[in-house]
Amino acid sequence: MRSRIFFSAIAGFWVVMNFLLWRSQSARSQLGSAIPVQVVWDKILTAPDPSTLDVYDHDKNVGVCHWTATVGNATHAMNQSLSEDYEPDGLILQPSGYELNFDGNTAIFGTNHVGFKMHLLLSTNQTWQDFRFSGKMRPTAWDIHAIETSQKIMIKVNDDGSIWQKTLKFSDFEHPETLLGEIGGADTLGWAGVASLPLGKLSLTQAVTGIKWEAHEDWMQFGHSRVRVYRLETEIFGQRLYVFASRVGEILWVEAPNKLTLRNSAFSHF
Repeated sequence: MRSRIFFSAIAGFWVVMNFLLWRSQSARSQLGSAIPVQVVWDKILTAPDPSTLDVYDHDKNVGVCHWTATVGNATHAMNQSLSEDYEPDGLILQPSGYELNFDGNTAIFGTNHVGFKMHLLLSTNQTWQDFRFSGKMRPTAWDIHAIETSQKIMIKVNDDGSIWQKTLKFSDFEHPETLLGEIGGADTLGWAGVASLPLGKLSLTQAVTGIKWEAHEDWMQFGHSRVRVYRLETEIFGQRLYVFASRVGEILWVEAPNKLTLRNSAFSHF
């Protein structure tokens, strides 16, 4: 159970890095009404409102989570410290970066509830700078912190007062079978095998290039109305993953493997 949560956190980091790498390559799909992935990603990063999503496991509501995208602005903080009478005319606010937060609680791993928080900081050119995951399922708490500038990942596990921690270099992922075995033993290695993670001698960059994202125009049914949406999709762990977003970037629906779905709370009104 605990190794599944740890593995999920690592897999989440891996998926996020995949998405950012694919976005940075300005990938385009040529299928039907395909559009550049960058278009959808920009909408999600600048969405005006957060997304509240209900978690469903085989159509059973098992939790709730929240997705928030924030555009950082260095000059905005400066302006707040100035009197309105002295604010310079025509001052143009420049984004200082982007911040993504994803948190919630769920019981998808059994009867015990799992609380989690994920934080991702991006620079102005949308490259990742800092990633953090924290999770708790009593009596165990996990904290994973990855920093791009230092090329390191810090892992800390507090198991009912017994603390284990380790700092890894990105280069350690060139031998993931050794790494996973050291961290989680045979159980973690077994889950990695099921998930089809690349356990060969690959660098982190080589590993993430295996996922290819596509973006499309699509439609979704809201009550008696059909609305235009964006659809992102890829294949991960040998199965399809779909993310549906509104035209302004709000997350509407996420369809993950094993009949796990995240549904915007707006759907509960229909």
